[in-house]
Amino acid sequence: MKMRIAFLLLVLCGCMACTPTVSNKAQNLLDKATSHYTKGEYHTAKILVDSIHTQFPREIALRKQARILMFNIEYQETMRNVMYLDSIMPLIKQQWDSMAVDYVLLDTTLVEKKTYQHKKLYQQAPTTTLSCEVTELGELNLISINAANARNHVAVKVCADDVFADTQEVGINNVYNNRFTDLGIQWEYVTFDKTKQGEVPGFIELYADKTILVRLMGEKSYSYYLPKPTAKAIAASANFARQTALRKQIETEHRKSTEKLSWIKQKLVEEESPY
Repeated sequence: MKMRIAFLLLVLCGCMACTPTVSNKAQNLLDKATSHYTKGEYHTAKILVDSIHTQFPREIALRKQARILMFNIEYQETMRNVMYLDSIMPLIKQQWDSMAVDYVLLDTTLVEKKTYQHKKLYQQAPTTTLSCEVTELGELNLISINAANARNHVAVKVCADDVFADTQEVGINNVYNNRFTDLGIQWEYVTFDKTKQGEVPGFIELYADKTILVRLMGEKSYSYYLPKPTAKAIAASANFARQTALRKQIETEHRKSTEKLSWIKQKLVEEESPY
């Protein structure tokens, strides 16, 4: 009987010796995560690191190593992003510069953002027409100008090839619906920002080579044909707005990524400090 008990105890001890401890399991995960990290397989490495924190919350020392590994993974990912942005920023800027020669920087004394206008729109004679401006953020603002009898228009509709697009209304009392009299002429300037312009800029861009009928909608409706040079300038402005927005996005992402690199460096110093 004693021999049997001793044998069972011996077998049990042997089984326990072969069973990996919690620390060993956590270390195995960390080793696998490190291996994937060295191979540049950052996504898999991050999943394994997250598993260490989830499955082994009491393994403080190993979790500290896992945090350091995660910061190193994020550093490499962010550095890769910065290097990519560094490579495309000159190309984006070169393309933007080549387009910007056709635009005038408007007087921005009373506004916070730099604003550009196509030279053809800037130089066109004061008349009833459509125009637009592009901000430094890549926002396109459509402007409807009425230079004739008071019509108090609040919206614009454009038509071509039996299809149309229209803006939402900008009310008479809205700050973006302005009117004044100069040398006996009643002027109306209605600005439609991205929330009010609907698909009109895109419509003009699509049908710039067609005959576009513009209809002012208000107390007194009025229709006229948009000159093709004006339509093409608005179409070019829509493209310029997209390019400006892209440039701003790339610059913003580059700044944020650079700031993140500095933050990660600081966190690594803190994690690796003995105090």
